[in-house]
Amino acid sequence: MNKKKCTIYGGVAVALAAATIAVPVFADDMTDMTPAQLRAEADRLEMAQDRAEMTQAVVRDVLADANSRTTFRGGDAPVTVNVHGFVQTRFSYSGGGGLETEHGFSVPRARLILSGDLFDWEYKVSGQWSDSTNTFDLKDAYAQGDLFDGTFRVGQFKSPFMREVLVAQQDTLMTDRSIVSNQFGQGRSQGVQWSRDFGVLDFAGAYTDGFNTANGAGVQNGQAFTGRVGFDATDWWNIGGAISYNDLVSSDYLTYTIDTKVSTGGLDLTAAYVATSGDAGDNWGATVQAGYFCFDNFQGFVAYEYGDLEGITENLSTITVGGNYFINDNVKWTTDFGYALNGISGAWDLGETGWRAGDSGEYIIRTQIQVSF
Repeated sequence: MNKKKCTIYGGVAVALAAATIAVPVFADDMTDMTPAQLRAEADRLEMAQDRAEMTQAVVRDVLADANSRTTFRGGDAPVTVNVHGFVQTRFSYSGGGGLETEHGFSVPRARLILSGDLFDWEYKVSGQWSDSTNTFDLKDAYAQGDLFDGTFRVGQFKSPFMREVLVAQQDTLMTDRSIVSNQFGQGRSQGVQWSRDFGVLDFAGAYTDGFNTANGAGVQNGQAFTGRVGFDATDWWNIGGAISYNDLVSSDYLTYTIDTKVSTGGLDLTAAYVATSGDAGDNWGATVQAGYFCFDNFQGFVAYEYGDLEGITENLSTITVGGNYFINDNVKWTTDFGYALNGISGAWDLGETGWRAGDSGEYIIRTQIQVSF
């Protein structure tokens, strides 16, 4: 018996035990009760019986599909727990650009996600282990529910800014996100957010501790105001834009972005421009990514990014080509080849991309198996 079955059957056993003891028998004790006490006891037993029947209904629902179930819930249960996540195993080979050749395996991300319903609200808690930091870090930790005809969110989450960062990591086009999104992206922070879908127009606004301030200890003494708007020009073309003012302890700056996405047939095309001004300097970057499903389970792609950091003489310029092979609904195999047309400065946030600071001509080959559960 696997662990999932053990967990479910264990929960069923607890539920059955609770249902069994919920209605005790007091026949011998009732002879000395007054009529009022008897009526109160009858009401109590009726309520206990109702709870027992509800528990038994949940048990029947769970056992009906226990072999495939990943959550212990039944019907309209007010509290649910879904367990899911993904593991990425990658092999990289890089060199050129005056760098020594490097190669080897890594596990960039092993993420565990808990989500579900909390009465009329929803919640999500996720954590990730990375072999680059050898730590397990909290990612998302928020609850959200309906408020003022929209959705109110509180906790730790991604601010509504760059489109590429808002796409879930397991759904990115390439093996990893672009260097530009690492440099200018919002990351996660603690705060509050309100969003609403108006049909062809959607809006999200957040007040947080500032970009990339996840897992801060105590008061941050910084703040950020972020707003994003998306517009469906057609059923296959979306245009978006966002602006954010970060007033942090060490600096304050304004950053903004405009992006677009086209999804039609087997084509997925996205483009974005992002820039900052203020204490962070006058910096900007742009990305274009296009993927096309040549077959039902194979998607080829090409991506280009360009960026300019104040004080850095050589601008970022890389091109990447590759493909995604969807082995099944839970396993994706991605392979890509990246080439640096200009040198890559160490001032860029390279994150888990595998790129290194080097001269023009640097290349990287990445192949990755992603297993979702």
